Formats: sequence, C-alpha cells, structure tokens
Amino acid sequence: MPPSDGPSGGQPPAGILTERDVVRALAEHGQGAATLPVEAAMTAALVTMRDDELLFEGLSRMVRHAIRRLVVVDRDGAVRGMLEERDLLSAGAENPVQLVADMAAAPDGAACRPLLERVRRVVVRCVEQGVPARGVGRLGAELHDHLLARLTHLAVASMPLPPPAPFGMAVLGSQARREQFLAADQDAAMVISEASGDVPPEQVAAYFERLAARLAALQSEAGVPDCPHGVVPGNPAWRMTLPEWRADIAAMLHAPDAQGVLRCSMLADARGVDDGWDLVARLRVMLSDMARSAPLMLRYMAREATRFAPPLGLFGALVVEKAGPQGTAGIGGPGGSGGIGRTGAATLDIKRGGLFPLMHGVRVLALDAAAQAHDTAGRIAQLRVASVLSEARAADLGEAMDHLLGLRARAQAAALRGGAVPDDRVRPGELSGLERERLKQCFKVVADFQDMLRRRYALHLMV
Repeated sequence: MPPSDGPSGGQPPAGILTERDVVRALAEHGQGAATLPVEAAMTAALVTMRDDELLFEGLSRMVRHAIRRLVVVDRDGAVRGMLEERDLLSAGAENPVQLVADMAAAPDGAACRPLLERVRRVVVRCVEQGVPARGVGRLGAELHDHLLARLTHLAVASMPLPPPAPFGMAVLGSQARREQFLAADQDAAMVISEASGDVPPEQVAAYFERLAARLAALQSEAGVPDCPHGVVPGNPAWRMTLPEWRADIAAMLHAPDAQGVLRCSMLADARGVDDGWDLVARLRVMLSDMARSAPLMLRYMAREATRFAPPLGLFGALVVEKAGPQGTAGIGGPGGSGGIGRTGAATLDIKRGGLFPLMHGVRVLALDAAAQAHDTAGRIAQLRVASVLSEARAADLGEAMDHLLGLRARAQAAALRGGAVPDDRVRPGELSGLERERLKQCFKVVADFQDMLRRRYALHLMV
C-alpha cells in the first residue's frame, strides 16, 4: 500500500498483502522472504468498491471474482476500509462466495447437481429478503457463470487432447443480460477462433463437436435441463468459428426472416463466460457493425417487439387468464382474483406482454445506436445519453422494468417454495391494490414504448 498519513495517504491503493501472499512468499523464498519488498509479494490486481455503493454490490463483486474481501475506497480512490464476506452474511445463510469455491472444486457433473440447487436457494432467499430484482439477477447470473465455467473446464479436461484452437462460451438471453432468476434452462453458444495453426479445419470441427457433446452430458449430470429449442453448443448452428459466424450473420441480415430475427436478437445479448480471448465480445462487435448497415433487419426486430400487446383491456383493466375453459376476465370481473398456489387462479403472463416487448425493443434501439451494454438497464442509460430516449421515457422504462422483474421474481420464488415449476405468470389477485395499479401503469408504459417503435421504424409500412 502507499505510504500514508491516513488510511492511504489520499492515494489509490497499489495492492493488498494478505496472509496467503505471505505464505506463498515463504514457500518460494524461505527465510529470504523477510527481506523482500512488499510490492514483490502483494496482490496488485486489487478489486475495490466505492464507499457509496450498496452492500449487495459488494457481495456480487466477491462472487464474480471468487474473492472473500474487498478494499473500500472513496470517490478519489483513497482507502476507507475493508469489507469481508463475514460482514455481509448472516448466520446460517447460504454463502455465495463459498458456493463459488465449491464449484471450482467439483470433480464431475454429478457433484455440481447439489450446487445448482444451492444456487436456487441463494436466489430465493435474496428475493424473500427484498433484494432489488436487478441485484438478484446479477448475483444469479454470476453463480450460473461460474457453474458453466466449471462444467466447460471439466469437459475440456475429459478430452484426450487440448483444444486445437481458442474458444469461448457465450451465454444468451436473460442469463447474458444478467436478468435471470430461476429459469429452467440456459441458452448458450460456442465461438471458436480461426487460429488453429496447422490443424485441418475438419479436425477442428470434429474436436469441438465432441467437446460440445461432452459438455451437454456434464450439464445433464449437473441437473441443467437441455434447451428445448436447441440453442446449445451441441447444435452446429450455435457452434462456429468467427468467420463462420460472420458469414451466418451476413446471410441473416441480407434476407431477414423469423429465424434470423431470433438468432440476431440472441446474439445481440451474447456475453462471454471464461472467454480469455474475448471471442464473444468480438462476435458482438461484429454483429453491431454489420447490423447498422441492415435497416430492414432492424425493422423486423422492432416489429417483433410490438407483436404482443400488454394485457390491458377496456378502460385499462388488467386482462387475466383462468385455468380451464373459462377464458379471460378483467380484474374485478367474474373470477378475476386468485392467489399463489390456488388451482384455477386468474393469472397473466408478465413476460409476454410486458418484459419481452420492453427488453426486446430496448435491444433493437441499442443495436441501432451501437450501445454496447449487455443489460437492459445499462442500455436504457446509454440510449438516454445518446438522446435516443428522452429523460422521461428512460426513467419510465427503467421503473417499469424494475417493477415487472420484481413481481416475476417473487412469483417464481413462491412457485419454487411451493414445489411448482417457476414460470412467467403472476396472479394479480395476490397483489395489493397499489401494486395492481402500478402494474397497470407499467403496461401502459410498455404500450406507449411500442407506439414509439412503430413510429421510429415506420412499421405501418411493413406487410
């Protein structure tokens, strides 16, 4: 650390010296370690957090970097203190940092199965304790990232030879945006470098085909359900070299269709996991650069965001669905109330007419404006700075997203606690009157946003 007349002399910290650093120095240098300068033994890659950040951000950062303490600094980078995992965790609580360590030590896929269940318990506990939905999504994504990284490492280790070329795993969808809570499966892709040296392309392809199959087997052992739509590295359409991805994207942009819209949308979210060569980031930049020269694809993507109308009926009433043949009814109408766990309770799909059009519409605007954030909130902020969204609309969209994500997280946690499979349905009858009014306002924000997309991309002119 720098010389100081206070915690750090008003200077940013140069590093940290831990007990582990001292033990390593003694193992390497013996008694000579006592004469080493501190900078020769300290850890210089210091992970910090600001003293005005939320505590939950600190926990999320520990999980991301698999560390147990953070140096807390002020706005100028001067050290204020140390935050340790024990400061954040109550007695008896599931420890996410220890969970990451257990993942890193898992010897096989079967050993990861109970770890996946522990991830679900962590997420449910956070939701029940009132952690904001964005924070829960980030923590859940970090934990799932570590699990995928471990399973990928085990898959590579099980192969007879090392990979003939660098590759990166890409998570897609809500996992990529760090907005996942308790989803049943994970969409993923594999991006392979063209730098394979003298290895023939057919041998490279055969290797990664076997690797993808091994990874799928390990995920099955770990209890990760296969994607029913085939968005997995085992599908050759989601496992390609960068030049192959470029050709695939060019073909999709040249002649847009429903499948191309879906693929471009998912690739726009792609985020690398344990991708030391930044192959996934290069893929996203490639898509962003090419898409801005393909206005027709952007219009098709924008139209997709307007495909589902928010569930609002006459006079702005919530439109719900009942289990069985009864059809739909507005809240306050016949059968318009229900509760979590009740058979035949009136529900609505909060994703179909709420989260999907909001997130997809923001994704299209971000792709059009070359905004590089992965998460929807970050994209909204970048679009506001770029004047694509007004201050008022950006604020409305952000608040609507937070409320809709929070309701979905609560419903999914309750479903899991009740032994049901989590989905995207909520029961308005379970909500307070104020929450129902807020839900209506959120759907009105989404409907207004869809109108903005129709005008911006002249969707009325599309056949």
